[in-house]
Amino acid sequence: VGRGSTSFTKEVCPVRYPHPDGVRSVILVDTPGCNAVMTDFHVLGEIALWLTRRFSYEKNIKLNGVLYFHPISNDEIKERMTRNYNIFKGLCGKDNFQNVIFVTTMWDRVSEEVGSEREQYLQSDFWREMIGLGSTIHRFEGTTESAWKIINSLPASHMAERRPLQIQREMVDDCLPLHRTAAGRAI
Repeated sequence: VGRGSTSFTKEVCPVRYPHPDGVRSVILVDTPGCNAVMTDFHVLGEIALWLTRRFSYEKNIKLNGVLYFHPISNDEIKERMTRNYNIFKGLCGKDNFQNVIFVTTMWDRVSEEVGSEREQYLQSDFWREMIGLGSTIHRFEGTTESAWKIINSLPASHMAERRPLQIQREMVDDCLPLHRTAAGRAI
């Protein structure tokens, strides 16, 4: 995990944290981002492998939610960002959009006015489709309290109510190769 907008994570890395309520644990999963070392397809492959085999969708283990981090200090929507967003939509699938939180970061690098304008654009235009189907936006303010507030906003659903991600259904249930999944076709 890095401190800038460049990805430093090289492989899927789950980490268990005790929840402040003292009753349960939360498993956060950091994933690689696309960079000069790893192609989009390689990154998607690592995530898909973890979701379908190591995380074991076949054992009925499902995610409670997905956090998508976006540095609010990015001042323009670039081709790569659009492609990554389309890959992400294909990975999750519309049935899971209500379990997605867009987390904006790096608020300390922009003024409140500039950050709010960018956030409004993302909400009303760029992420509009997913937000219209239940995704939400939260600001990460660089504190432990802010992190737990975001995590606690995920639906606390029982296992029976959780849904597999689209890429899990496509690769395990439908036996599709990665390049034929919705996320793979978005690359």
